[in-house]
Amino acid sequence: MADDTVVDTPSASSQPGTVAGEPREAPKAPKAPKASKASDRTSSPGPSGGARKASRSRKKRSPPKGARFRDRKRRPRQAGSEGPVSDVVAGPVIRDNKAIYAYGNYDEYYGKRHDRFASIDARIEALLEFCGTELFEDKVVLDVGCNTGTIGFQVAALGARRVEAVELDRQLIAKALRHLRWLKSNGHKTLPEAAEEGEKVPWHQRQYAVSCVQGRGQIPYHAKPLRRGALREAMAKAKKIEKALPSVPRPRPDFPYNLEFRAENFFISQAELKRKTSYDVVLLLKVTQWIHVYYGDAGIQELFAKVHRLLRLGGLLVLEAQQWQKYLEKKHIPPSRRSFTNSLGLRPERFPELLGQQGFERQTTVASRKLKNTIFVFRKVATPQAERPPLMDQVFAEQQFLMPRPPKKAKVVPPRFATDGVPKAPQDLEAVSTQSVPAPLVPALAAEVQDVQKVQEGEHIMFMQGAAQHS
Repeated sequence: MADDTVVDTPSASSQPGTVAGEPREAPKAPKAPKASKASDRTSSPGPSGGARKASRSRKKRSPPKGARFRDRKRRPRQAGSEGPVSDVVAGPVIRDNKAIYAYGNYDEYYGKRHDRFASIDARIEALLEFCGTELFEDKVVLDVGCNTGTIGFQVAALGARRVEAVELDRQLIAKALRHLRWLKSNGHKTLPEAAEEGEKVPWHQRQYAVSCVQGRGQIPYHAKPLRRGALREAMAKAKKIEKALPSVPRPRPDFPYNLEFRAENFFISQAELKRKTSYDVVLLLKVTQWIHVYYGDAGIQELFAKVHRLLRLGGLLVLEAQQWQKYLEKKHIPPSRRSFTNSLGLRPERFPELLGQQGFERQTTVASRKLKNTIFVFRKVATPQAERPPLMDQVFAEQQFLMPRPPKKAKVVPPRFATDGVPKAPQDLEAVSTQSVPAPLVPALAAEVQDVQKVQEGEHIMFMQGAAQHS
């Protein structure tokens, strides 16, 4: 046979095409199973790279979207989180992954979140036009329900001697205090304004882009710079009041050192009464609805009574009450308070009448197209104007809380009998006929006594006949 013949022998390789006499390759080792990603990271070369990557892999992953809300929903609800609270609150109430601002602690200026510059509040402008700058200038002002302090900052910049702003939500107060500290640290003597005129700036530069607000969040409205010249324009539009004698200006703290923010429940707090501070102006702007919903008609009466105690004689109460349609909205009112709202008997339209009976006199009514609600300005007078019965008694009677009792019927006293069975006239009638009665009226009274005696005798006879028949 030739040398190039292919021979199939048992010693030859089992692989096809193997030629006899050629060196055989060593058998390949079995492949090791693939290591996991974590093991690859730990076995990576380098003195510190492997340890760093291993530490990264051991970090806890963030829970899936919505897990936090699911856990929060499983927790038991704290007592009083949807009812009247005795202390301050922190943020909204979470119900079914939705935020419910059950105490009116929502952002009032959320609709202006895209604006680059702020403006003077429409309510402040209207008050200046109707009442003049004397409303806030050199006055001690109390702002109840200040939210993030936008009204408080603007009133303090208008020349108020002192502004105290209170709010139930401590998160809103924290935002106001953060901005107040920023104003003090930067040495601002008034509210900061924009560098350019607001009207001259193009419209696309007066607002932030929607994507910017959605991606980076919104700037609080009280922290935005005012439109150029907004404060000066509001002062120029104010009503001019002529003074009989020029007042001597008293020294007062400069802005922003005339501001104070507190987190408290104004309805039950005694801080203002313990300080014994008499206020010149008290602002109740969109506050009455929430006190009315949680504390009822008696709570509104107590609120106005407390404001009357805090105001000095001649002080002003600025009231902006929400309309009754706002009470019926279900957006921010918890289900536990909706049935209670329907049982309220006092309507916001009757608040001026209630204030008139508690020692207030209506001074001005502010109405404008820019305002959603009518604003009333009341002045504290010396004596209450209570010409008619108290309003709250009427309301309680309508609600059947204090139902008027029917008049008592006159009871017929049976005649007294002597030992012989003959009826005898009562001694009290005889005494009345002879004592404390003028002489000309004695005969007439005696005749009436005789008529009464006859009636009593007839009733007695009828009673005795009926008793005999039954026996």
